[in-house]
Amino acid sequence: MKLNSQPLLGIIASVLVVSASLGISVALSPDAVLTWVSLILVAMVPMQMVIGLAWHSQQPAFIAALPQPIRGLAFIALMSLVGGIIAFIGNSTVGGGMLPPTPFVNMFMIFAVPITISLIIVFQCWPFSLIFKGKPVAMGFALVISAYSLAWLVYQWLFNFSFLEHAPFYQAALDPKGLFLAWLPLAAGLSCVVGVLCLVLLDFWPVQLIVNVLPAMAKQPGFGLLSAVFVAVIAKGLWWFFDVPQGMDVVTFLVQVNVAMVFGVFIVLVMFEGARFIALPQPFRGLVLIAVAAGLAYALHSLYRMVAIQQFGLPSGAPTYALELWLATSMLAITFPLMVAFASFFDFWPLRANVASQGKN
Repeated sequence: MKLNSQPLLGIIASVLVVSASLGISVALSPDAVLTWVSLILVAMVPMQMVIGLAWHSQQPAFIAALPQPIRGLAFIALMSLVGGIIAFIGNSTVGGGMLPPTPFVNMFMIFAVPITISLIIVFQCWPFSLIFKGKPVAMGFALVISAYSLAWLVYQWLFNFSFLEHAPFYQAALDPKGLFLAWLPLAAGLSCVVGVLCLVLLDFWPVQLIVNVLPAMAKQPGFGLLSAVFVAVIAKGLWWFFDVPQGMDVVTFLVQVNVAMVFGVFIVLVMFEGARFIALPQPFRGLVLIAVAAGLAYALHSLYRMVAIQQFGLPSGAPTYALELWLATSMLAITFPLMVAFASFFDFWPLRANVASQGKN
C-alpha cells in the first residue's frame, strides 16, 4: 500500500495531527486553553471552512498557485488574519472587552460555527453564490460576515447566562437574557452539526429520494430547507436517545456526544478524505461510515479525557465543567484547525510530496 493512498495516508495523518494537538493542549495551562485559545482558534474556524469547503482551497487564486509548503503557510496566514480580527471585534463587543475572554464571547464564537457549516454545506453558499456569481473571494467574505451576523441575532434571542450571575466576570449588560439557559442552544447547534455531517456521509441520500420525486426541490433554497428538516430530525433524535436534559446532563451531552461525534466524522471526512475506498451503495455506505465515526468518537474522546485527567486532574461536571470544556476546546478548537490545515491547505505535504518525488526517481 502506497503512503499517499487511503486508508494508510489517513491513518498516518490522523496520528500526526492528534499527537500534535495533544502536545499543544498539554503544553498550555487549562486556563489559557479555556479562554484565549478557545477564543482565537474558534474565531478562525469559519474562515477556515470557507477556504476549505467553499473555495476548496483554490481561492484566492494567487495563493492556490503557490508551491507547498508556501501555499499552506499563506492560507494559514489568511485564516489567522481574519480570525484575529474577528476575535478582537467579538471580544470587544459581545465579550465587553474583558480579559481574559469569558464564556459570553467564547460561546458566541462556537455558535457561529454551526451557522457557517449550514450556510456552506446545507445551503451550498446560497444566496451568496448568486449575488457574487463569478466572484468567489467576495462570496466567501460575505458568507463569513453573514454567518456572524446571523449567529449574533440567534445569540441575542436564545442565550441566557443567568446561571453565571455569581461568577466574578458576570456583567448583566453582556447577558442577552434570551429564552434558554445558554448551554441548551449551544448543544442544539452542535447536534445540528452532527446531523449535517451525517447527511454528508450519506451523500444526502434521504434528501435525494425526495428530490427524485420533486425535482424542483433540487434548487436552493428548497434543497437547503429540505435538508434542514432531516438535520433537525437527527438532532432531535440525539436529544431523545440520550434523554437531554432530564436524563443526561446537557454539558456532558454537548461534549461526550456532539463534540466527540463531530470529531469522529471530521476524521473520516478530512483525514480519510471521505473514505471513498469503502465502496458500498447508499445508504449502507453512509451507515457504515457513521458507525466508524462513532467508534472513532468514543476512542478519541477516551484518549483526550485520559490525557486531561493524568496531566491536570481536571474535575468533571457542574459547576465548572472544567474537564468537559477542556475536552471540547482541545478536540475541536485545536485539533480541527490542524486537520484542515494539514489535509486541505498543505494537501498532506510532505507525505504526498515525498511519495511523488520517490515515484519520479
